[in-house]
Amino acid sequence: MHIISPRLWTLPLSRERLKPGFKAIATLASVLLTGCAAQAPQTEYARDRVDRDLVSHTVQIDIGDSAVMALPQRKVRVTEQLFYQVDYFDRHGNLLDTREEYQSLPWAEKPIVVIAGNFQTTLYTDKDGHLQLNLLNDGFLDLDYQNLRVIQLSAQADQAVRGEVNLLVGRDLRSKLHEAVALIYDNLEEDDVDQWAYRVKRLAELGLDVESNQLENMLILLTTGDPMLQGEFIQALEINSRP
Repeated sequence: MHIISPRLWTLPLSRERLKPGFKAIATLASVLLTGCAAQAPQTEYARDRVDRDLVSHTVQIDIGDSAVMALPQRKVRVTEQLFYQVDYFDRHGNLLDTREEYQSLPWAEKPIVVIAGNFQTTLYTDKDGHLQLNLLNDGFLDLDYQNLRVIQLSAQADQAVRGEVNLLVGRDLRSKLHEAVALIYDNLEEDDVDQWAYRVKRLAELGLDVESNQLENMLILLTTGDPMLQGEFIQALEINSRP
């Protein structure tokens, strides 16, 4: 057995020492690497293709379970519905698969047209596509509540895509709205604390608990600078709440 001396591994390897076979392999490897490098960019133009075609586009207004308003407030949810046909192709343009894709998007921060008789206004949804309709807000105070029967809501995505729904105003609500406006908006400075407390109680008796609580909180806030007046109002509330 011959042992190769470690000194042989330290000798420089010159081109002359390369055997012809080894030179051929090295040359072939260089050609292959060069060819691969030249062909690599071509793959950028050979990707799969996906085509999405819009089949239908609608806007839906969800008014809840009942179409009849029993209270002056109603929360409405608006969504945009899109239905696509999606085609998948390979790198040779051959159709591989066809699927259906459905999207439901909130009608976020977009206009809703509100029509009540001869009155028309535009309200806007929030970022989640919700609209809080309130017939006792400032913009609706000039309505003829006694003859108000229908409130129409509409949202339009484009010329051909429009969502529309009608809310009916119940008879009992119509009879309450006019009185509620006076209870909420008549001049408070002309009344004493007993009349303030009566307004709060009367709204609750009409079934308008939200408006009753809002008026009570507003009056407590307004009397913050006068602790004595505030105390009188709170006492009047307690007396009026007794059966």
